[in-house]
Amino acid sequence: MAESSQRSTGFIAFFLVFAATLFGSISLQETVVKNVVEGVFPNYVLYTKVLPAEWIIMSRDLSTGESYGQQRARLNDIFYAIRNGEYEPQDRTLNELRGKRELKEYVMQTERTLYFVNPYFAFLPLHIFLAGLVAFLISMFLPSGNLAWIRGKLMREYDRVGSLLEKQFDAHDVDFQAILNADRDRREQMLRFTTLPQVVLSEIEDYNAVRRWVNGETANPFIPITFYFRYRISASYGNLIQGLVSGGAAILIFVIGLRGLKLIPQEEPSLILMALSIEFILLIVLMVTFAGSAQEERLDRVVKELEAEQRDAIKQQTEALHEVLGKAGAGGGGGGIPTGDSISEYEEQRLLDEVLSMMIKEAERRRSV
Repeated sequence: MAESSQRSTGFIAFFLVFAATLFGSISLQETVVKNVVEGVFPNYVLYTKVLPAEWIIMSRDLSTGESYGQQRARLNDIFYAIRNGEYEPQDRTLNELRGKRELKEYVMQTERTLYFVNPYFAFLPLHIFLAGLVAFLISMFLPSGNLAWIRGKLMREYDRVGSLLEKQFDAHDVDFQAILNADRDRREQMLRFTTLPQVVLSEIEDYNAVRRWVNGETANPFIPITFYFRYRISASYGNLIQGLVSGGAAILIFVIGLRGLKLIPQEEPSLILMALSIEFILLIVLMVTFAGSAQEERLDRVVKELEAEQRDAIKQQTEALHEVLGKAGAGGGGGGIPTGDSISEYEEQRLLDEVLSMMIKEAERRRSV
C-alpha cells in the first residue's frame, strides 16, 4: 500500500512538471519562433497580432521609394480592417475569411508569399514532446524519494537485472560479487573459464556502470538513461515504438495526399506542420531506442552461442567415434564393423531411406484410393 502511494505521488509530481513545462513552452513559442524566423529565414516577416488564432508569415516587401510606402499603407489598412471587423461586423469568422482573401489578393499583386499558421495546432506535438522530455529528465535525476517517479522505475529495473544476473551466476557455481568487483580485464579473463555465455559480459558492464552511478561514484547522466532505455524501453516497448513510427508515416502520407488534392490550401500549412512534427518526434524516439538497445536481443545471442558450442561438441564426439571405430576395425581384423563410411554418411543414408519409405507408402495409399 505504501509503495502504491509512493508511485502515485511520483506520478503526480511528474505530471505537474510536465504541465508547467508545457505551459511555459507554449507561452514562449511566439518569442522563439520570431527569433528563428529572423535568424534562419530573414526574407520573411512574422505577424502575430492580426488574427486571433493564427500567425501570418509573409515574405518581405523588397520594393523601394513611393511604391514601398503605398504597399505598406495598404497592408496596414488590411490589418486594421481585420482587427476591427470592418469586412463583416456581424460575423467574426466571416470577417477573418474576407480579410484573408484581401491578403491573398494583395500578395498576388505584389508577388509576395503568404502563409497562415495556427501555432497551437502546428507546434503542439513539439510542445508535448519537450514537456515530456523535461519531466522525464527531472524525474530521473531527482534524489531518491517519493517525487522521483522515473528514478524509482530505474531502481526497480536495476534490482531486477542484478537479481537475474546473480541467479544465473549461482546456477553456474560462479561467485557473482567476485566477478562484479574485479576490473574489466580481470573480469573477462575469469568469465572465459566459466560455462556462462559471453553475452553476460556486456550485461555485467552495464550493471556495474549503473551501480557506480547509483552509489555516487560517477555523475555521467548518459549511464542511467542508456541503462533504462536498453533494459526497459527497448525490451518492453521496442515493437510499440516501431508501430507508432509506421502510424506517424501513414498520417503524414494521408495529409500530404490531402494537400495534393488541394483540400489543404497551400497558404495554410498548419496540418502539414503537425504531421511533420509527429513523425519527427517518433523518429527521434526510435533513433534513441535503437541507439540505446543492445546489438542483438539477449535470447538470440545466447541461442547463437549455444548453437556454436553444440556444433563444437558434436564435432569432437564425431572425431572421437571415428578414432574408436578405426582402432576397433584395425585391432579386430575387420570384426564386421564397417569403417569405410563415416558417421555423417551413415546418418544421411538412413534419413534418405526413411524419406524414400515414406514416399513409397504415400504412393501406395493414393493408388489404393
